[in-house]
Amino acid sequence: MAKLLDFPDEIIRHILYFVSAEDNLRNFQLASRRLYDIANEPLLWRTYCLRYFHFWDARHNLAKKLKVRASSVGWKGLWLKRRRINHEVERLLDGIVQTTVGQARRVATICELGLDVKDYLLEQRHADESDEYVLARRYWAQATLDSLHRGLAVQVWSRYQGRLDSRQSLDTALGAFDMFVLHDQTHDLDYIARTLDDYATQYMSEHPQSRRFNTRDKAINLVRWLRLKNYIGAEFPISEYRNLQHCLIGHALSEKEHTSLPLIAGAIFVCVSQRLGINAACLNFPGHVYVSVEPPAGEDLDGELVWGRKRPTALHRMYLDPFSSDHEIPIEFLRAKLAEHNWASDDASASFLPSPVSIINHPKIISTGRLRTGVPIRNLNTAKYAAMWADLMTKDPSNIRWSDSLSRLLAECAQHWSEDLWIIERYLLPLYRVHESAIRTQPLNINHRTGWQHVPDIIRMMNNLDGRGSTACNRRYTEDIRRTVHYKIGQVFRHKRYRYVGVINGWRSRHMLLPAHTVSQEDALEEGGRISDLAEVRRLGHGQADKIFYTCVTPAYSRLRIAQENVEIITDPSQIPEELFVAAGKYFKRFDRETCRFVSNIREYYPDD
Repeated sequence: MAKLLDFPDEIIRHILYFVSAEDNLRNFQLASRRLYDIANEPLLWRTYCLRYFHFWDARHNLAKKLKVRASSVGWKGLWLKRRRINHEVERLLDGIVQTTVGQARRVATICELGLDVKDYLLEQRHADESDEYVLARRYWAQATLDSLHRGLAVQVWSRYQGRLDSRQSLDTALGAFDMFVLHDQTHDLDYIARTLDDYATQYMSEHPQSRRFNTRDKAINLVRWLRLKNYIGAEFPISEYRNLQHCLIGHALSEKEHTSLPLIAGAIFVCVSQRLGINAACLNFPGHVYVSVEPPAGEDLDGELVWGRKRPTALHRMYLDPFSSDHEIPIEFLRAKLAEHNWASDDASASFLPSPVSIINHPKIISTGRLRTGVPIRNLNTAKYAAMWADLMTKDPSNIRWSDSLSRLLAECAQHWSEDLWIIERYLLPLYRVHESAIRTQPLNINHRTGWQHVPDIIRMMNNLDGRGSTACNRRYTEDIRRTVHYKIGQVFRHKRYRYVGVINGWRSRHMLLPAHTVSQEDALEEGGRISDLAEVRRLGHGQADKIFYTCVTPAYSRLRIAQENVEIITDPSQIPEELFVAAGKYFKRFDRETCRFVSNIREYYPDD
């Protein structure tokens, strides 16, 4: 009978491609010196790296490594390094799901490892039902991945500091909004750049003669081609106009219909134009997004040589509406539009000037958050959160008005996105220090920042909340609590009045403080845009302060308040929306179908529940 060592090296090498890297490492290569040499060939380990790890942090410069000979790169060492990172992430994620203390710090440590952690986190999003912490593991894997994506987006916007007048990289600036609601989807920043590259390559392969066109013909030909391919300008019902999916460039590029708002259509044209050497830019125009195109220096739009003109004026540019037209837009039409809005309509008007990315980079008001993944209301709130970050990161912090929206962002992060503490420390704090230095030169009445305007204080507060021990709410020692607090952590209910379904994750008795993970009485007045039970109680008078209240998790919100008399317990698991199982992972280990109750993961706060 033939033995493995009887086969030539080529056959053994081919067999190894069907052996897992772990089996190779732990067993195969230990069998003999010859097998060790074959099993450690660089080309094999390069294959393992690409097979097991799909996402790579930029520090690895993977694209460059793939272009050189496999023997010149330590592929096995790189695979071992990625495996060690996975083990470290596993350890940190275990800590996150097993205790509420230090969760934000552990999330920060994972996110600081960059995109190398994404493969493992995506895998943990589908943790097996047999896992004791199945819901918690799925939730925190997704929450950590989302925080990583948000950090990458904020990093993109931070690059505009010092070059706020830049007209470059519009695709990544707009794509950063996609990152806030990316979840497990594939249309990330790399996807957006690759797709636009493909558009430019496809156009040139179909129109090789366009290199000889003048600027005007190049622009007209390109906009017609993009619209013919349905890449921009796709029609959709007017009722769908303000949907979040139409505001995102990644969604527009990845959807089959390629529907988008005029801003995104214009941006796609501009980004493809720049890849083809056409000097195009969006305009900061009221009511609609138009695009301007400038000729190269020393030429006019028709390719004729010109002299003595240093910079094109409004009359020397051409204007397009990629969203709705194949033709050039006359400047007289744009002047009439400006006059309708009572804006300056002369040739020196700022509306005719190519707009910097930092001005374009403001999302439209949106009315629904329906995307391919995620809870719509949650997506909508996330998009608003993204707009807060973009507003601060793409403005000059030395301007005294820079901090106008700072308190809103800090409050939003502290109350709903505590895992983003690391983003505040890395990207917002340096800008705040620049801002502080700038306002010291101003009158004393604007020189003092406190409360939600003072970033170091908020960071300190969030770190203290993250690192402090729990304050337990016990039932066993107080007869009053046992008698008056009827429901327990993890019970599922329907609100008797509003009819939403939620799960209880906190309660308070008379004159009792709430644990850190629940809302304050002041917060309860504004939770989720609803009229809270506490607000109703306050209108009835101070005598209602003795009522029992619960905090709860719903598919869209994790900080709602409900009065005990409005709780209607659910005992049928089929009545629980699927989205609630996802949201509940922040506070619960798993779901017990026999009792129709979520198993608490916050016993540090409620040991008797």
